Parts: sequence; structure tokens; C-alpha cells
Amino acid sequence: MPVENTTLNRGYQLPFGSNELANDVLRLVAAFSAIDVDVAGILVSVANRALLLHQHTIADTTGLQAALDSKQDASEKGNANGYAALDGTGKVPAAQLPSTLFGAMSYQGTWNANTNSPTIPAASSANKGRYYKVDTPGATNVSGITDWKVGDWIVSNGTSWDKIDNTDQVSSVAGKSGAVTLQVADIIDMSASGRSLVQAASNAAMKALLAVTAADITDASANARSLITAADYSAMRTLLGLVIGTHVQAYSAVLAGTTASFTTALLAKLNGLPGTVDYGAGNAGLTYGAVGTYVFGYSLNGTGIVDGSTYAGSAIQPSGVSENSTTDATDDTVFGSGSMTGVKGGAALSGTWRAMGRVNNSAGSNRRRQTLFLRIS
Repeated sequence: MPVENTTLNRGYQLPFGSNELANDVLRLVAAFSAIDVDVAGILVSVANRALLLHQHTIADTTGLQAALDSKQDASEKGNANGYAALDGTGKVPAAQLPSTLFGAMSYQGTWNANTNSPTIPAASSANKGRYYKVDTPGATNVSGITDWKVGDWIVSNGTSWDKIDNTDQVSSVAGKSGAVTLQVADIIDMSASGRSLVQAASNAAMKALLAVTAADITDASANARSLITAADYSAMRTLLGLVIGTHVQAYSAVLAGTTASFTTALLAKLNGLPGTVDYGAGNAGLTYGAVGTYVFGYSLNGTGIVDGSTYAGSAIQPSGVSENSTTDATDDTVFGSGSMTGVKGGAALSGTWRAMGRVNNSAGSNRRRQTLFLRIS
């Protein structure tokens, strides 16, 4: 049995002179393991105690205040005079960048104008300056533009999308660029005779250059050629064998003179006249009291009727007759209006009427003065 030998305080195993070496080695291994555990515990305790009991001020640490002064508070993140925040992709949001940066062009890739792929978003300040290059033509409507060809650019201006047309532009014409003005000499595949014909000052000059005669019309008959070469209309008529009064209707010399002096203005006036005159057939469908109809009437309110003046229909009593034996047994018809005894009035009127003229001038009240009225509205 090995002799037990340990340290005084922690009881770590120690070797002993009479012990076998193998036993003491095992005892030392166990002792070092125990020491390692204790040292680790001491280090943890020291670290925790430093956190709990440290009471130094910022000034006690050299350079700490200067280092803190160069930092910005987290509350200043994304705010004016602060610092920019990063979005979920690790980039600064567009809202925190100056608007001037968006004026630059930024290539986004190719665009299929037939399927709208990738989908063109609504134009905004966030995508101002971004552009795509058309790789598939199509008619997708973007900001009212539907004509997209391969090579065109679609560019956001911040409020709408513009098209930079790179397909319809002509680089040059007949070797010229810019505001091109062509000359006959620029048409290189035209012959000298063709250029002379194009430059001819008039039809007569062209005809002279072409030197075309009736004989050159090889598919025309001899009679047709004679007609074409006739000196005047009379000669043509003779060639055709036309006789006035037989083949052509004769006309009067007087008519010819009248026609010659007939002015365009007079002709226009005659052409404007109706073919037939309506003498009243169109009025057959008008109803009683309609606009354009007439009535004989009296004033309902006793106001004097003035010829040519207008009156409301409600102020006019259409005239009528009835038997009135109480007034005059020998006169069985009385004309009148309103509530006058013996009056038979027509239906009430509406609209506006014009007094066209007095029919009689009976003495007494204005109501007895019969007037012809025309409804005007």
C-alpha cells in the first residue's frame, strides 16, 4: 500500500519516499488535475469580481474619453447630421441618398417588351436614371409607349418612363448626315437622261425631253391617234361624227349667254333654295296651344294688351261664345273672358305668347278687347 501524503490546505496528493514510482506518478497526475480545476475557478471568480466591483471613471482610462467623443449615438442612425443606416441587403436605402445621385444612368439589364419581363415598376425617385435595354420586341404599354424594338432603351426619369429610340434612327442618307438636302446628283443609280427629266422646269420641257408623239402609243388604234392629235374640240367632234341636235342635245344661244354671265354667288343662292315649298302641311300635327299656334284671347287680369308685347299664357283667356239670354234676349252670343257672365273659354294656356294684333276695340274693360296671340315659346 502506498503511503498517503497530501498538501496541507487543498489536499493535493504528493509523492512519498517509500512509495513505488508508479504509484506516485498516478498521485501526481491526480494532483495536477485538481490544481487545473481550482485555477480555472479562480480565474472565473476574478473576472466576475472585476465586473461587479470595478468603480473607475472614464478619466481613469487614458484616451477613453477621446475615443468616445469620436463616436455617434445609435439614436442618430438614419437622421439628419447622423449616419446612414443599412437595409436588409447591407446597402444604404435610397431615401437616405441625395437626389442628385439618381440623375446618373444605371444599367439594370435586358427587358422583354413582349412579356414585360422583368416587370417594369412604376417610375419614382427611387428608380430615376435606371434603364433597361430591349432584347425582345413587343407592345407592352409603359407610360403610353407601345413601340419597342430590339436595342431601344427604356429609362426612368423619376415620374415616367422614356424611350431612347436606337432602332429608327438613320445614320446617313446618300453619304450625308444631319439635316440632309438631296440633290439629283446624289441619286447615283439614276441615268443622265433621268436626271435631266427630274430637273425639267415644266411639263412642256419634260415632253420635249421625252419627245413622245401619238405614233409612240403603239397599242392605240389609228382613230384614237387621230383623236389625240386633233387641233381642238370641234375637230374632235367632227372626227367622232357628232351632230348637235342628233347625237348631242341642242341648247339655246340665249342660255349660253346667260350661263356665261351667271355668277358663282347667284348659283350658290339658287342651290340653297328648297326643292318644294311647304304651305302648311308640316303644321298639321301641331296640338292646341303648341309653339307656333294662334288663339284669340282676352286679358285675364284687366291689363291693357299692347300689340307686339309678350304675355304669359296664364294671363290670357282664350275666347269663346255661349248663349246669354239674361243680358240681351235678342242677342244670344256674347264674347268675353275671365269670370264675365256668358263666357265660354278655351283650355288654360302655358308658355309665352306675343300679341299679334287687336281684333276688335270694344268699349269698356280691356277684357272685351279681343286680340290674336301667337305662342313663341
